[in-house]
Amino acid sequence: MTTVYVQDQGVTVRKKDQQLLVTRGQTVLETVPLGKVEQVVLMGRGVQMSTALLVDLLQRGVPVVLTNQRGSYHYATLSAGPSRFGGLRTQQMQFVHTPPQAQELARSIVQAKLINQRNLLAGTGWAAAAAAGAQIDTALTSLAAAPTIDMIRGYEGTAAAAYFGAWRVSLDAGWTFPGRAFYPPTDPVNAMLSFGYTLALHDVLTAVHLVGLDPYLGTFHVVEAGRPSLALDLLEEFRPVIVDRLVLNLLGRGEITPAAFERPTAAPPEAVYLSETGRRQYIDAYERRMQAPVRLPTGEQTPMRWVVLLQVQAAARVIRGEQERYVGFTP
Repeated sequence: MTTVYVQDQGVTVRKKDQQLLVTRGQTVLETVPLGKVEQVVLMGRGVQMSTALLVDLLQRGVPVVLTNQRGSYHYATLSAGPSRFGGLRTQQMQFVHTPPQAQELARSIVQAKLINQRNLLAGTGWAAAAAAGAQIDTALTSLAAAPTIDMIRGYEGTAAAAYFGAWRVSLDAGWTFPGRAFYPPTDPVNAMLSFGYTLALHDVLTAVHLVGLDPYLGTFHVVEAGRPSLALDLLEEFRPVIVDRLVLNLLGRGEITPAAFERPTAAPPEAVYLSETGRRQYIDAYERRMQAPVRLPTGEQTPMRWVVLLQVQAAARVIRGEQERYVGFTP
């Protein structure tokens, strides 16, 4: 199965027979069999999609994701109506507003994230990894008994400071990393992290829509208008194992260079983003990561993108009361 990313401006994505075509005028730039399309991501307002293709994709259950041209901002995910999931969403609303249940789901998600951060650091060989790992272990111990959601958030923040602190002092001098910077990213490493987290959020949102949960009703992230809190919750455990590992691999193997980044004139002066060429390189690497097989606790191997769906399904079982506790993915 394929995720189709379209970032060229001035192109049209349309349907012909059972094919998805990306065209510029009369020139066909890309062809993908519709039966192999799992998700379509349209990047930028200069990308057009025909109504015939949109309807076909929605009928097939294939979400269409709309982002800005850099892929750093998610506008919307279009999918078939959720009417058949009314019962599940009613249970989800009750779950989110039941503090003991909501806190336990948030705790389990954060626990998996911290374990994955610690394990990633342990495999780097960095001198700072041991001390940061010990701080994360302390946060994990405190997290287990945290009585409120705010304290859970606090321990997650403490672990993140130790984790990215190790990055700050350990990355090669050629890749300056002053610490995690969000909006906007101020250096190439932050640009890759932010872009990767946005790509991964698209995949989580797609899985949430497929399962039928409401992406805006979460537990760890505050519920606010326009914020896909549940999707952001379920993204947390995947940040280290998908995006952070990918960034370190790209840097360690020299697969991306400073030439892949730019400071757009229309952006704030401190902002650094991947260029169009850099985004293509990064997306290719990201897709290889998402399609690569990983081992499940059962011993089976399945693509990482399928693991994301399995975890969202597990969250739905907890919300329905079919599973007592959510168990995060910690390879």
